[in-house]
Amino acid sequence: MRKWIVVLGVVVVAVAVGVQGWGITVCEYRSPKTSLTDAKLSFGYRYYDDANTAEIDVSSGRLAIDYDQLFDSPNYGFSLDGAAELTLVDMFPAGWLGQGSATFRYYPIEEALLFAFGGLETSMATGRPRPGVDVRVGVGIGRFSDVTPLAKMITIQKKLIDLGAIADPLADDILLAAAKAIGRRVEYETLKDLVADIEALIEGAAGVDLDARALLTIEEIILATGDERRCGWALQAGIGYELIDPYGGAQNIVVGGSADAAFAFGPDDQFRFHASFSGPFAIMNENTLTASVKYEYMLAEDSTLLVDYALQRVKPDGQPATSTHSAGLALGFDIAGIDIMIQASFTKDTGDPGWSTDISISAAMDLL
Repeated sequence: MRKWIVVLGVVVVAVAVGVQGWGITVCEYRSPKTSLTDAKLSFGYRYYDDANTAEIDVSSGRLAIDYDQLFDSPNYGFSLDGAAELTLVDMFPAGWLGQGSATFRYYPIEEALLFAFGGLETSMATGRPRPGVDVRVGVGIGRFSDVTPLAKMITIQKKLIDLGAIADPLADDILLAAAKAIGRRVEYETLKDLVADIEALIEGAAGVDLDARALLTIEEIILATGDERRCGWALQAGIGYELIDPYGGAQNIVVGGSADAAFAFGPDDQFRFHASFSGPFAIMNENTLTASVKYEYMLAEDSTLLVDYALQRVKPDGQPATSTHSAGLALGFDIAGIDIMIQASFTKDTGDPGWSTDISISAAMDLL
């Protein structure tokens, strides 16, 4: 497992260093209104039955679901996050890990960072009699923003340089101006009107005339989906009530806090983090900790690297703490006409001597 963490760290550092050459960072853009929704489903299963053995040798798999919704405006915002993983043996559930949160934020002062919130936190895992559910209210600080327009504009700049349409990177103020135009796309009657404004900005700054191929490239990148990016952070703390105790204990008033962060080092990657810690007033004797990290990197137009990690730790009153870990990696790409897929999952529960590992590599190509 440590090797995979090192690999991820090297990838993140390499990406962060690489984008420095483009000057402006994606997170410098601020959207007046943010509305993003993302959902992913992944499934893998392996079956092998050796005729020389009495039983089925391998019959196991993994099903993972991830849902994320974010909205932010000058006066209010909300976020919905949920992730669940199910391990399968002989096509039947053998283990599970799930966590989710819902938060509504109200900003008394427009564009300010301070907010009041109401929210819900849930968690469930193998070995626990029932899910844990808390409701909370409190205060926090922070905001999130849809930075997709600037991510698209940085991609447009790179493509135009690759095409030879422009010789050098554009000035930061030109990139921001064009990104703001993309962010106001709904205000334009047609896409061609938007492209015309971006064309005028680029031609005026670079002293060139963009040809039809360059303009078509701009249109294609603006219309592309699946490249949404976000940046921001939020810290919140408050008091709540335990609707369901995961071990069937008494329902208590709880205190707790959470932290969320999202960053994009460049237009091709996205990092997200969520952590929550809660418990009764004697929080060191009884508490629940959940955390998740997700990283996505677009290697090419049709290939993406996905890495995720989730932790749940529950400490019941008077009992030892139990922990559940889950990590996954998926990588698919095309090399010289060969389609290659690498999938890996890692799980560990309290009492396990180490990490359970499931890795599969497949390749396919057309011969004719």
